[in-house]
Amino acid sequence: MPNDNFRGSDRPSRDLRTTLTRQRILEGARQVFLLNGFRGASIDQIAAEAAVSKGSLHYHFGRKEDLFRSLVAEEAARIAQALPSIDPDEPDPCSALRQMGGAVLETLNHPTTAATLRLIIGALGSFPRLGEEFLQASLGPIMEQIASYLDVQAAFGEIRIDNSRAAAEEFARQCLTHVIERLLVPGQALLTEPECTAVVGDILRNCGVRWRHDLTGQDSAGRTPRDERQA
Repeated sequence: MPNDNFRGSDRPSRDLRTTLTRQRILEGARQVFLLNGFRGASIDQIAAEAAVSKGSLHYHFGRKEDLFRSLVAEEAARIAQALPSIDPDEPDPCSALRQMGGAVLETLNHPTTAATLRLIIGALGSFPRLGEEFLQASLGPIMEQIASYLDVQAAFGEIRIDNSRAAAEEFARQCLTHVIERLLVPGQALLTEPECTAVVGDILRNCGVRWRHDLTGQDSAGRTPRDERQA
């Protein structure tokens, strides 16, 4: 009779093999999709690139469409995990949102992310909603954080805003749009920190975020509105 203890002890190694196989397939799929596009890629090519059998590929991911969606979903999850959380106690909304915008732009400009965005753009004919799904999965959590933060700052009187959720969504969309524009015109140098700050400032203004004084959140004495209340 098989020993259940031995069967159970083998599970971690099986799980590890499964994880490694899935990762190998996803990386192979990424290379093939980048080279041939979604329509031009075949399961045979992906299996060969990943050095797995077609049966193993189908077992782990099913159809080519399912594999492609899994690849995009994994990249969206990576972005969501890579982004820092916004500090809800940061008293300077200008600084907090610019830091967050800089982090979003830096993450989206990562070569791996840029490659995924190219894949998504090329596959929109087959997956019309894929871009929106990617946006929500990758930047959705930070949208929620930004909306909550804007509500708090509006309550304190630090900013003036009509719809925090709409502003947070527009903020994420414009960050993504900026990166996609750079993909469409390759060869541009990466943004410097001052340039990134300026871009985020423009995005915030376009999203309808208005500070009580100016975009630095300070008066002529260098004090923020909250400093004035606490003085």
